[in-house]
Amino acid sequence: MTYSLAGQTITAPDTGGHGLDMSNGQDWLVEDCLIDLSACPLDQLDEAVGVVWGSSAVFRRCVIRGAGKLVLCGSGDTDKLNVERGKTVIFEDCILEDFGRRGPEAQSGMRVMLWGCLIRNWDAPDRFDVRSFGAWAHHGGSIEAVGCVFDQSCLWRGWQIMVRDWLAHLGQAWNDEGLRGLLRPANWLPGVCRGLVATAGGQVRAENCHATRWWIRLEGHRGPRMGRKEASAVIERRERLLAELASRFPAAAYPRR
Repeated sequence: MTYSLAGQTITAPDTGGHGLDMSNGQDWLVEDCLIDLSACPLDQLDEAVGVVWGSSAVFRRCVIRGAGKLVLCGSGDTDKLNVERGKTVIFEDCILEDFGRRGPEAQSGMRVMLWGCLIRNWDAPDRFDVRSFGAWAHHGGSIEAVGCVFDQSCLWRGWQIMVRDWLAHLGQAWNDEGLRGLLRPANWLPGVCRGLVATAGGQVRAENCHATRWWIRLEGHRGPRMGRKEASAVIERRERLLAELASRFPAAAYPRR
């Protein structure tokens, strides 16, 4: 059975702190939805979207924004590995923006595909909690990005955020891989630079993607990269989508549980 959600706007979390909780082991199809939690304090939020415990999902023409933790694919719970491994989450022509981390994060053998998406402004100062990154695969998770644009507004986020972020990433590398993790140069990158990365048994692949800033790292890129003109066209189309969704659908149309 596939659950469908279309033409909805979500501006507040449910009682579990999620914008959209997909943890029932079912398949989901989500189209033309706006999930905008930017008005909610971080201490009232968990993920904007969580696809875990055997669920899978397809998002088409959606905008997900404004959370500290944006999209989690795979819970990381050892007792859920058997049901999560091999499950797929697909984003087609979507915007993932203005968040701290997890745009998306894939683990537990789950596979994420990003097609024609705009991923921008991770490490947003008002959405930062402990560390930041754009898209990250680890512990058996994989992410494939095709025709996507990774965009950042600026590199420097202030001393407090930059130092806290940097130390938290080093701590994560130590927890995941011990000394070997600390010896990997990529693990010393600040989160603002981590556009598409893989560590600790994760895999990432990119094709025809574009990073708008020289400091944005896209690992696993194969073949020629998208040019600046094409990237601008992608951004323009996705921004038209955001304007359309923001004006077309009533706020909080999705019932909170």
